[in-house]
Amino acid sequence: MDGSRQELELAERFEIAFNQIHQQLKMINGYPKNDNFMELLQRSKIKHSVIRHHFDNLKQYAKLRNALVHEKIRDDYYIAYPHREVVEEIEKIKQTLDQPPKAIDVATRPVLFFKSNSHLTKIVEAFNRFKVSQFPIYGEDQQFLGLLTNDGVVRWLSRNMHNDCIQMGEVRASDILKLEKNHNVRFLSEKNSIFDLESSFERSFEQNLKLKAVIITGDGSQHSKPLGIVTTWDLIKIDRYGDEN
Repeated sequence: MDGSRQELELAERFEIAFNQIHQQLKMINGYPKNDNFMELLQRSKIKHSVIRHHFDNLKQYAKLRNALVHEKIRDDYYIAYPHREVVEEIEKIKQTLDQPPKAIDVATRPVLFFKSNSHLTKIVEAFNRFKVSQFPIYGEDQQFLGLLTNDGVVRWLSRNMHNDCIQMGEVRASDILKLEKNHNVRFLSEKNSIFDLESSFERSFEQNLKLKAVIITGDGSQHSKPLGIVTTWDLIKIDRYGDEN
């Protein structure tokens, strides 16, 4: 018996959404020569939380797609038809890949930062109050100068203790930065997606460079005011974000 018009429409919608997701996976992976759907899905799962979140469903949809396409008897007859709920779900996944969440959505906001002439006492108070391990430091011209970390502060204190006493009143952030390591920091704009964010950490890992933080600004410039900051610990939020949406 031939499928009804409604069943045919659902099958066509499913195929269209699946093919669009396949194209998205190709793009995410840089259009490799091997563009097998499952191969691309496995690669994308490792790199991106959004794919990871939908991996099991997409794996099952690949099997359904193969049944629809390869076991199709004629143009108007399939041996199986997808349920409406399945079609709506794959279209929702396709929409998520078209418009993935923004990196700013998982960033720590607002960003507490200091100027290069900020007193060390204020910075130490902030470390204690906000329970963080680093603050961005900016010059008077809003130029990013580096990350000031609690390790850097301890390093400075250990070098400047005299007779069990330390004078911090006139010590500035710029004095601590001189002892800081050259931390790897990258910048993204508020328009960049979670895919862009995860790719930043992935590229740094491939280059054997630990990415200390990604700072998000309005235009992606290091000379602009920080709107959000993402560390490796914040990446956990990305998987949680997928669970909540």
